[in-house]
Amino acid sequence: MMNKFAIAALAFLLPLTATAGKADRKAKAAKAAAAAEAAEAEQTGMTDEEYAAFVAASPFNAMYPRQVGPAAAEYFGEFNKMFVDGAIPSKEARLAAIAASAAIRCEYCITAQVHLAKKAGASDDEVKTAIQIAAEIARFSILLYGNEFGQDRLRTILKIDQPADAEAATEATE
Repeated sequence: MMNKFAIAALAFLLPLTATAGKADRKAKAAKAAAAAEAAEAEQTGMTDEEYAAFVAASPFNAMYPRQVGPAAAEYFGEFNKMFVDGAIPSKEARLAAIAASAAIRCEYCITAQVHLAKKAGASDDEVKTAIQIAAEIARFSILLYGNEFGQDRLRTILKIDQPADAEAATEATE
């Protein structure tokens, strides 16, 4: 009879200890997840919620690794000020960006820069001219490089870094 009672008690208590163990495992898992998030936040400076807000602030923020995201986004903002408050007027700066974008074949850059240049007042012909300039610079660069034209020869033709008396001699022969 005692054995039956012990077996019945054990059968009754076993599910309770299993449930307690399950709750304990859940608590440990939650504690481990919180510790992992705290470690991530310490390493990157952002909690998951802060990172989600950072990404929601700009669609471009999702491109950056969490660790450098805020600094990269801040740099991007500072860099873009050159198109508004820089030494080159906005339209011309955007046209230069179009030429660079075409030269490096960045379709994303071209889409953005053409749109922004037009908003800054650039005409279709100005955009085409910027692209043509990039193409001609690339073409001429290939010709010079492929024919081993050489920097010294180019500097001589352009009269760069020549002493004053050498310039005078060159001008006298012209």
